[in-house]
Amino acid sequence: MNTSIDHQHKIQFERIYAEHAQAVHAYCLRRTSREDAKDATADVFAVAWRRFADLPNGDEALPWLYGVAKNVLRDRSRSQRRRDRLTVKIGAQPADVVEGPEPQVVRSTEHERVLAAMAKLPDKDQEVIRLVEWEGLSRQQVADMMFVSRAAIDKRIARAHRKMARTLGVHRSDVRTTPVPAEEGGEA
Repeated sequence: MNTSIDHQHKIQFERIYAEHAQAVHAYCLRRTSREDAKDATADVFAVAWRRFADLPNGDEALPWLYGVAKNVLRDRSRSQRRRDRLTVKIGAQPADVVEGPEPQVVRSTEHERVLAAMAKLPDKDQEVIRLVEWEGLSRQQVADMMFVSRAAIDKRIARAHRKMARTLGVHRSDVRTTPVPAEEGGEA
């Protein structure tokens, strides 16, 4: 790689990092502890640097980074489970992780019931809800990211909202799904 291309690559990467690092960190923080979220975020951008040629431009960069974050967190979780099994085998007790203030804010008391209701959903439905509601991706972006149709995402969201409403004891007439923006085919 010549020096001018390398310099351009670095400038583009720094721009993407500046635009999306906070969102990727928030994504990780909602799924793991504060310390693990920092490490996972660093891992996501290490992958992005190595696979820069695959990193889409513009609005598609963040969903791509979320996809990498999902894989990084899954791999980290799998590694943690292996470490935990080894710890049990040698007779040591796993240390309790004390979370810092960030996850405590994200997981504040008023959200505990919703999180508990979400935990009862299938993993795929949980991830769709997180990507649309928390990460702010459009339903079409989530469909593209998961290689399914937009209709499949709409059905998952509607089904997840109904299940969560039942779990939370909300009457069916009070349940409404997230409005679909006009640019995504909803009513204006």
